[in-house]
Amino acid sequence: MAIIDIIVGVKNEEEYIERCIRSLMNQIMNDINILVVDGLSKDRTRDIVNELMNEDNRIKLLINKEETISSGRNIGLKTGSSEYVAYLDGHAYVDENWLEILYLSYKEYEKKYHLGGIGSTYASPEDDTPFGKTVAYCVQTIFGGLGTSFTEEKEIHTVDTVAFALYKRSTLRSEEIIYDENMTHCEDTDFNHQLINRGYVLLKHPEARVYQYRRKNISQFFMQMYKYGEGRYKLAKKYRETLKYYHLIPVLAILYPLFALIGLIIFLIGHLNFNYLILIWSPVILYLIIDVIYTINIMVRHGSLNQASALLIFPAIHIGYGAGFLKGLIRK
Repeated sequence: MAIIDIIVGVKNEEEYIERCIRSLMNQIMNDINILVVDGLSKDRTRDIVNELMNEDNRIKLLINKEETISSGRNIGLKTGSSEYVAYLDGHAYVDENWLEILYLSYKEYEKKYHLGGIGSTYASPEDDTPFGKTVAYCVQTIFGGLGTSFTEEKEIHTVDTVAFALYKRSTLRSEEIIYDENMTHCEDTDFNHQLINRGYVLLKHPEARVYQYRRKNISQFFMQMYKYGEGRYKLAKKYRETLKYYHLIPVLAILYPLFALIGLIIFLIGHLNFNYLILIWSPVILYLIIDVIYTINIMVRHGSLNQASALLIFPAIHIGYGAGFLKGLIRK
């Protein structure tokens, strides 16, 4: 019997799915089941999975008629029976020792903690687009990934939520923890918070790397951040204690420029002193300076002018997230 069930949620992933599944087929720890849960793909995703099933009987294809990430993961949780369960997205792949690192670390740290799960660290695929790589570099900084599981760390440490994690199935079943299918975004954070609410500890491992392909252009990435902001509001409404001060900072990226613009208009019609105008605009100027500094730092570290897109990516993170959060707040 397999030790670990790996749930791979997919929808229209023909470009990436073969590499994803082969990275799991080649794991050093091979006592696994690979449960591919397809959300009614309209491309060749299922055909590719079926071809791989002919090579490896550990692969199983399941259908997710609801098409959401949460429903797909619940199908995997209910279908599998292995002692441990992990998950991966169809547009990602892993090193051959990924599961081994998570499994051995879980066995070690469950002796020290009331352990609920141990998660992975995001990494940028070598063949990702220049824009995708720059997104990865941005979200790994404090400025771009404050308070998220994207930021880089060098040691195993406790976190509020984990990504691409390993869990013990008996814990999930005894605590009756499943994915909330009303959460179309931030479903991982919601799932993990259920564990935290029951007194469990979550750990993130810096060496368990997941190489995830990013959005290919600024408009796609902006919409991703917008939807993430909507999800964060839903999560805060459900669990108020999950809302931290840094989650609200991007909201200022929407509201404060409007305030500064009003100040400029008042100045132009002659009803505001220039010194007050400078005072009002100073946070905006400071933000732009920080944006430039972080962009230059990324360009220098990675030695490419391609990373100049960071200049737009940082505002897309903050404004997109802030707009999504505000939409949720207004529509409550």
